[in-house]
Amino acid sequence: MKPFTKSLKLILNLSMIGITLLLLLFITNQIIQIVSYASNINILLGRTLLVLLIVFFGSIILIPIVGFIKLPSPLVPPDRSDEGAYKKYQKQLIYRLSTNKYLREEGLAVNKKSESMDDIQKAMETLNAKATVIIKESASKTFFTTAISQNGALDGIFVLMTLLHMVWKISHLYNQRPNFKDIWILYVNVGATVIMAREINDLNLLDEQLEPVITSLLGGTIVNIVPGTTMVTNLIVNSIIEGSANAFLTLRVGAIAKGYCSSMEPVNRKKLRYSATLEACSMLGNIIHENSFAITKAFVEATGKAANNTFKYGKTKVEQMVKNKSMFRKKDKATL
Repeated sequence: MKPFTKSLKLILNLSMIGITLLLLLFITNQIIQIVSYASNINILLGRTLLVLLIVFFGSIILIPIVGFIKLPSPLVPPDRSDEGAYKKYQKQLIYRLSTNKYLREEGLAVNKKSESMDDIQKAMETLNAKATVIIKESASKTFFTTAISQNGALDGIFVLMTLLHMVWKISHLYNQRPNFKDIWILYVNVGATVIMAREINDLNLLDEQLEPVITSLLGGTIVNIVPGTTMVTNLIVNSIIEGSANAFLTLRVGAIAKGYCSSMEPVNRKKLRYSATLEACSMLGNIIHENSFAITKAFVEATGKAANNTFKYGKTKVEQMVKNKSMFRKKDKATL
């Protein structure tokens, strides 16, 4: 079994490296395209934009990574059956919670001399609640931006940056980082999912969340909404589905990051992914409800303005035609 396990690990590591390289190539390709468009307008503009984009993306990627590495290494929880090791872990955890910046600001820092598991549980519940707020805020931003934008390539970059920033914020909240193996797997999964933006395995879980929202918004069911009804209806539905998929990804990645940072038992990755998916589904409904009506309102208002402008343009053209016709009649009479 050992040779098989080693071979499997080697294959997984090579796959992760390959996916990471693909992600970098993806970002590079998008930068080249944007710079190419700008260079066609003006060469100096293209060069300036290239420098700005390199600095921008470099800062966004490197600053969180450097800050992340500077965080204290993770406290690895031992098995509870080993009482001596677990008591040592408990003391280390209490010390870390007593110096936690967020808990100190909230006046909820654990006393360094405390040995109560209740104090630890309360502190972790406070941090978990704050982490959930961070996750929801990131998911709402992702939902709204990608639903309105509808630009696959740029949306992918935006989602990636949002996820990296969210994981960085969650890690800082708990004042520790997951170990490098865990965070490597997490970031590679993030990158792989962003590259395959519409290939999320759990998209079938969105149906239960999406149908009641679209029903309340448009007065029908997803089954009744078919291409050809109205352009606006299809656009709204596509926007909500696009935003929901990206929001679901954000929620799930956030839940996984929270699980790594807050676990007081050895992490089972399979169970963590499953529980993160369930947690993401439980939060997704509220995210969709909070943002869908705003998106629908924005589309309806934009459509109304476009229709109004079209009407005004048509009215102006008709008035101009009538005016021109009357002028021609006057000229004809004058000639006669």
